[in-house]
Amino acid sequence: MHTPTASQRLKAKPAQSLWDGILKPFAHDKQLLFVTLGLSLFGLVILFSASAHYGAELNNSKLYYVIRQGLFMLAGLIAMWMTALFHEKRMKKVVWPLAWITLGLLILTAFVGDTANGSERWLSIGPIRFQTSELAKPAVALLLASSFGNTTRARGEHILKALLMSGLLIGIIFKQPNLSITLLLGSTLLATSFMGGTPLALYVLTIPPALLGVWIKIKNTPYQWRRIEGWLDPWQDQQDVGYNIIQSYYAIAGGNLGGLGYGNSIQKLFYLPFQHTDFIFAIICEELGILGAGITVLLYGWLTFRGFAIARKASSPFKQLFAFSLTWLIVAQAVINISVATGLFPVTGVTLPLISYGGTSVIVTMAMIGVLFALARPEKRAIHE
Repeated sequence: MHTPTASQRLKAKPAQSLWDGILKPFAHDKQLLFVTLGLSLFGLVILFSASAHYGAELNNSKLYYVIRQGLFMLAGLIAMWMTALFHEKRMKKVVWPLAWITLGLLILTAFVGDTANGSERWLSIGPIRFQTSELAKPAVALLLASSFGNTTRARGEHILKALLMSGLLIGIIFKQPNLSITLLLGSTLLATSFMGGTPLALYVLTIPPALLGVWIKIKNTPYQWRRIEGWLDPWQDQQDVGYNIIQSYYAIAGGNLGGLGYGNSIQKLFYLPFQHTDFIFAIICEELGILGAGITVLLYGWLTFRGFAIARKASSPFKQLFAFSLTWLIVAQAVINISVATGLFPVTGVTLPLISYGGTSVIVTMAMIGVLFALARPEKRAIHE
């Protein structure tokens, strides 16, 4: 048996030390790391199948979207590593700077943003193009956690300010209009405030007027109302408002139990729109069947369990509520996406976290997961402040 020499051991130590240093921020919840990397790698594999023909036709490369997504994930991993280093004090310091930056970007998007499907949701700065509403997800979660998790006498004042700013951010996104992110953030606000101790009676007084306002907005926004009609009865207009969901039905039904096999989707061949973004779950069902869809759901279930476990074990109300909010945002988005693909929810533009193509979504999602790692770390083991 070969025994390493002293010089060989000395050479190995720096590399091992570097590797340990990279993994150190994730050491307190290895399961969360495994499920995050698992979803990300699974997403790249599925994205290649879903986007190959689309990329070849539009960009002369079957790898176009996979390469770009890989770069986005690399940036997301860096963001996850950086946010995993955060200490509770640092998180609290960036509550309002992040909120004001997000507000400024949303206002800027309203004036100079790129329009997509009747909504101004994208902001371009040079070669960089990103969806500003994505930044509102961690901003709102941080606002709510810092206010409802506040244990000082000024708790009520902090809650009022946070609710006003959160409502302003959500209102601007609603005005874009971006109904999917509005509902996601609205549900997060309700869930987090409930966990923070808001009386149930207050929901009875506020939710009905809010729902009425959303309904009026949808009713007076033609393309959104047509989506509602297409959702309720897609077969009445199969070539227009009902087209997307019908093609998704065909993909899901075609997969049966075991699927058609990886790469063998028929609907991705320019039948199902947004097959690599909004409707990628339908491609999973078609190629991998109910079994593949079930595994996907189980992975998100695993992520949910780890996120809520971190919230349950957190050492302060702030950390508990922040972990809860971040987990809710990621999982609720997955539920909305899957519900759209299966016809349980009206068609709306929201990606499947870590699986769908989308740079802003991937980077922000991984950054939020990084914060979960930071929240899982015991205070005495904080890396830096």
